[in-house]
Amino acid sequence: MWDVDGNEYIDYVLGRGPLILGHGDPEVIDAICQQLKVGQFFAGQIQAEAELAELICSLVSNVEMVRFCNSGSEAIHASVRLARSATGREKIIRFTGHYHGWYDGISWGFLGANTSHSGLSFPAPSSLGQPSSDASNIVTAEWNDPEAVEGAFDKFRGEIAAVITEPIMFNSFWSNVRPIKGFLKFLREQCDANGALLIFDEVQTGFRTSLGGAAEYFGVAADLSTFAKALSGSVCLAAFAGRRDVMNRLVVTNTVHTGTYNAYPPAIVGTLKHLTLLAASSGAKLRLVHQRAALLERGLRDLAKQTQLPLVIRASPGAVTTAFRVAPTQVLNHRSAAEGLDFNLQAAWHLALQNRGVRITPEGLWYVSAAHSAKDIAFTLDAAGDALQNLSSR
Repeated sequence: MWDVDGNEYIDYVLGRGPLILGHGDPEVIDAICQQLKVGQFFAGQIQAEAELAELICSLVSNVEMVRFCNSGSEAIHASVRLARSATGREKIIRFTGHYHGWYDGISWGFLGANTSHSGLSFPAPSSLGQPSSDASNIVTAEWNDPEAVEGAFDKFRGEIAAVITEPIMFNSFWSNVRPIKGFLKFLREQCDANGALLIFDEVQTGFRTSLGGAAEYFGVAADLSTFAKALSGSVCLAAFAGRRDVMNRLVVTNTVHTGTYNAYPPAIVGTLKHLTLLAASSGAKLRLVHQRAALLERGLRDLAKQTQLPLVIRASPGAVTTAFRVAPTQVLNHRSAAEGLDFNLQAAWHLALQNRGVRITPEGLWYVSAAHSAKDIAFTLDAAGDALQNLSSR
């Protein structure tokens, strides 16, 4: 990609995740253009919407019905509403450092909270302008902490509608933090034992971690899942999906989900083409993404061994994270992710890479696409090595 001054970059921001096939895939663009010639939207369904829903159901084993909207925030908002409708309860357990969109009803405790002696937390708002009354139905805990989850269910017995979680923590100070062994299964068991639903926020992991999402990757089924980013590739489309008996409440009860631009036809056909390409040949393009990401990860790890700077690497399929951290403690959750991070060095690293033609997110997240070639990765690693040498000499 090029900036307004004509500088060329290898892009690892990729619109913050959606562009898993790369910028400007011609088949996706053509599908969108063809639909625009047929018609923009009709306040009704088109055949491609049913085909896309069927494709998602075929790829994600725990999904029986699908509903489309325009953003991950909307999908999460609708999933939380569905969980409350299905259980007749109002409280939601969520984890500090997990981002579930900007809506007032769920956007509490993202950046931190005051922890009580019991391990439970009083959530803090993510923004000015949020009504404090919304916090009463949010219970926050640190991720990868089974005792905190058990404590929340014990304290609010019979009141918890759902637990919502990112299967891999992507949105804290340091992304790509995986669940400890058995933690997602533990959440599944706790929800079953307490009559609550399990919601996977797969906005980041869906169709990037695997074609079946994190549910397939970790072997744990959620009751409801949300998808965006790598689902649609380049258009404004998201989805929430899950068990038929829960999703069907949108049809048979007064559980409302509406929106003029929901399932916007050009976005539907673009997403259908995108996901079809990603899934073709048993996911050949996604395997390529994983291979390229693994190549990048190995190269960055080699560079980390060669520098005296505290460069540390984390990775999940299709994405890599770099940070500068001096704390010896293991990163398990939002609290430990913040320990020992050198934010000034991170900012200098980001700028040094950009000055060398490599674009990553400011917080150090690298998204990899099927368009990244082995040559691109080699150029990137050369630039990264030079950037580290420059930073070391300061």
